[in-house]
Amino acid sequence: MTPEAAAAAAQMIAEARWTGGPLGPLPEACYPATVADGYMVQAALHDIMAKNVMSACAGYKIGCTTEVMQDYLGIDHPCAGGILGTNIHQGDTTLAHADYCKVGAECEIVVKLSSDIPAGTNHTSDSVADHVGAVMVGIEIVDNRYTDFATVGAATLIGDDFFGAGCVLGEPVTDWRSLDLAELEGGLTINGEAKERAIGAAIMGDPLEALAWLASHKTMTGGTLKAGEIVMLGSIVQCQWMDAPGEAAAEISGLGAVTLTLN
Repeated sequence: MTPEAAAAAAQMIAEARWTGGPLGPLPEACYPATVADGYMVQAALHDIMAKNVMSACAGYKIGCTTEVMQDYLGIDHPCAGGILGTNIHQGDTTLAHADYCKVGAECEIVVKLSSDIPAGTNHTSDSVADHVGAVMVGIEIVDNRYTDFATVGAATLIGDDFFGAGCVLGEPVTDWRSLDLAELEGGLTINGEAKERAIGAAIMGDPLEALAWLASHKTMTGGTLKAGEIVMLGSIVQCQWMDAPGEAAAEISGLGAVTLTLN
């Protein structure tokens, strides 16, 4: 894929976001055919959003890090996306349901980096742990802004930050090393109704394995993870779509709870 084609695809994705979508398959002239193409489009999209929305990425999300989400989406590998600073919300948050095409909530373990993770492609859960300053519960806000995500193509989904529409973060836990992240249990409650629950090990066996994957991925795509950035490590349970206004609450043992209200 040429840089010009990636920029054209990114512009179409940006305009679909601004107008409220939905986004269908991209034209052949700028269709991202491979995962690598998708990340080229994503980088171009981040440049466009930074210039036009005046908000750069302040963190990252990783999709498809759990078997339940890989089965649901039919994608057998992790997928990274960026999170604009303006879409990161601290503490219980109220947003407008009408601002999304088809909004959903995911229950996630989130880390905040205390130092840069050096470039490299051999990162492990142990090597990235020293760069984690805090861990918290989070709700990823996802938006199915596609005519049909199954036909749009995984590379286009990657180009569009893989359903990403922001996040709501709970209170940071700085003494997180006293917790066994793989054993933390949690899930979502939607309008007071408890949904399925799972443990942190659902994320690649160890949530920090997802962070190690992203650190290596960033190196391969020409970047690194920086101090102060947040990383959403993946949904431990299946996404819950919210077809009407309501409340989503995420709770994970040891990390507390946080609530998203859509009115």
